[in-house]
Amino acid sequence: MARLGRRRLLHVLHVLFSALVVLLVAACASPTLPLPPPAIPSIAPAGEGQYALRSEHGVEPNAVVVILNNNQTLPLNKRAAATLANAEGTWEQVVYASPGDVLDVTQEYGSMRSAQTTFRVPTR
Repeated sequence: MARLGRRRLLHVLHVLFSALVVLLVAACASPTLPLPPPAIPSIAPAGEGQYALRSEHGVEPNAVVVILNNNQTLPLNKRAAATLANAEGTWEQVVYASPGDVLDVTQEYGSMRSAQTTFRVPTR
């Protein structure tokens, strides 16, 4: 009788262990959380037709930050800029812009790309 109880207990433990392994494998295979959009950076004039953008801890550490100016009157080579964030997720970049221009900022980290953060260059 004791032998039957021990065999049953071992079977139950085996089933529980197998279920735990299946759950752990399923958890590892589940998709990762999406990359959050960048925080809105501070913005300050940086010269004729240029603004300095800066964000402290606003993106993932070491992410690629891409800034797109939606002003279609700018030449193509002045509408986009990119930079790398440091190990704390802080970045800065000077961009071509005018008061009222709409800028989109995204971050890329590994193979993921965030949704964009959109903001307007302040008017004076």
